[in-house]
Amino acid sequence: MQFASCFLLIGLACACVFSSALAYPYPDPRDIVNLTPEPLAYSPNFDVVPLQRVRRQFQLNGGGGGSSKQGFDLNLNARAPVWQSQNGRHSFDATGSYAQHLGGPYGNSRPQFGAGGVYTYRF
Repeated sequence: MQFASCFLLIGLACACVFSSALAYPYPDPRDIVNLTPEPLAYSPNFDVVPLQRVRRQFQLNGGGGGSSKQGFDLNLNARAPVWQSQNGRHSFDATGSYAQHLGGPYGNSRPQFGAGGVYTYRF
């Protein structure tokens, strides 16, 4: 009995020391001396890195599917860069699309064409 209570007291003391170390894992703030603090992100002396121009390319996407009984759907989409500002923040792209249903019990549909533009501003 006395042997078990001795282990219980030692275990309780170790648990208190270990739990206090977990509760306060950081050093005492009074011991930390930082004479040269680092600049904040919003300070006026913060170095601003200019945007890099991104080389944009022509894009062509297509798809389709179906069966011989129901017919096939076909679609194509294109996007081409038209203009980009000197710093690369503003850009304008031209877009175009084509879609048509081919075959099946109702035959071919009329082709559907589309065109448009996309303006992009990068923050």
